[in-house]
Amino acid sequence: MAQIQSSNQPIEIDVAGGSSYKTLVCVQSKTLSGSVDVTEEDTDCGLLTAVGSVKYEISADGVCETAPSVSQVSYSSLLTAFNNKTLVSVRVQNPVVSGSSLGASYYHQFSARITALELTGESAGYIKFSITLNSDGVIDITV
Repeated sequence: MAQIQSSNQPIEIDVAGGSSYKTLVCVQSKTLSGSVDVTEEDTDCGLLTAVGSVKYEISADGVCETAPSVSQVSYSSLLTAFNNKTLVSVRVQNPVVSGSSLGASYYHQFSARITALELTGESAGYIKFSITLNSDGVIDITV
């Protein structure tokens, strides 16, 4: 059985909300969580359950390059998007692996807002940061 390296699945962000993704680099940890709101009403007819829309949240901690390449998203760009409440595009996907089974392929793409951005330190030319993004609307899971 082959495992998938976390470093092979970067969080990609387009701070302009399009499809020109740049990689969130030097990530130390990341979490992608999905959830739905569930409402239950206990009635004489039995338990009634309503399920809301799917929502995703991505959180990450890392060290961002102070001089990022053109393929890397900068902390400055994230800060601007956060400050302006910009709807950004986010993508996380399993890298294409030749001969992998259908179950090994997955894809998450959605629009999101940066709901938290924390500068945690600066050392030796790097900025430590924490970021949280919350989905806004439809989640594309098409491979």
